Amino acid sequence: MPHYAETLRLALINEVCDGMTECSPILLPLAGLRIVLNAGHGAGFFFNRVLQDLGADVTNSLGVNPDSSFPKGIPNPEDPKMVEATKTACEVCNADIGIMLDTDADRCGFIVPRIVNPSYSSGYEPLNRNRLIAFLGVIFAQSSPGCTIVTDSCTSEGLERFLEKTLGLHHERYLKGYANVIGKAKELTESGVANAEVAIETSGHCAMKENGYLDDGTYTAVKVIGCLAKLARERSAENGQHHKSLLELIKDLPEMAEVKELRMNVLDGKLESTKDIFLRIVKRIEELCVEQQTLQWEFDDKNLEGVRARIGDDAFFMIRKSLHDPIISIQLEGRSSQELCKRVINPLISVLRVDMGLESVVDLHSLEKYQSSAQI
Repeated sequence: MPHYAETLRLALINEVCDGMTECSPILLPLAGLRIVLNAGHGAGFFFNRVLQDLGADVTNSLGVNPDSSFPKGIPNPEDPKMVEATKTACEVCNADIGIMLDTDADRCGFIVPRIVNPSYSSGYEPLNRNRLIAFLGVIFAQSSPGCTIVTDSCTSEGLERFLEKTLGLHHERYLKGYANVIGKAKELTESGVANAEVAIETSGHCAMKENGYLDDGTYTAVKVIGCLAKLARERSAENGQHHKSLLELIKDLPEMAEVKELRMNVLDGKLESTKDIFLRIVKRIEELCVEQQTLQWEFDDKNLEGVRARIGDDAFFMIRKSLHDPIISIQLEGRSSQELCKRVINPLISVLRVDMGLESVVDLHSLEKYQSSAQI
């Protein structure tokens, strides 16, 4: 661990200094930054000391005492409770950034100051999922122009356009599962087909070529904090201010207001039944996309997992099955829950219940609950 902590310390120095002769370890490149690390009492607790030794104020960090009983629950950067706790800690100390790590610190998420908007009650919001991928794209567009970012199948339509059209990068949307995206990145790079700098899932599970494709949330944090520190240095030199949002760098990322995942349980609990029902659903969705009568679903033939359909204006839905559980999930992105119900959920319930007669083998409760909440 001392060796590994030292590699992260040197990586952070390298990120911040970026060849500048006036920057040295003695000058503490993170001095002046207030950082909240929420390690969730997990394995990433040691990163707090790395940040502190480089000059960051980490007084308000959370869960930096390892505790296998996990008194605040299993750490998960996507868990609303962990997000809210980190956001609150950032607000208390007016932090420049919050970092959330999962149990073994291979996944991360961030809390950052909002772009100034008086209508928000909180001054902070998450930098995660599609946003985090877009942000890493901004970083690598500078250091490795034209490189490839490999993601899982759940990333948004807007993210692909941002990476490719805005940043000039290549986006490879592959299969869900960190081993899959990392394996694909290695394959592309080693074959010479592409220079895959980043392999990342929307969950924040990330690996980078420069770090040996090791899935490591602390190294992801090194890249993000390094960018923050460089911006702080530049802005401080300009006008003495540095407390601005990193979200400014991805302000052109198209985002959907409603992002949701719904899960349908296969009632007999068998993986074999799950596979059979899932394949039947996929076949019917593909047929409906081709028929193009009233649903106006556009089949995404580039998708490699399950079935994905566009419904216009960057909105889409994707249906996939779990690898390990008798569950079929539906990923939804749209402008509102009402829009998604009208264009996806309502017709999908009808297809599953009336057209395919699956109500007796698949639990539609999650879809009906979402349908009811959207009508309130």
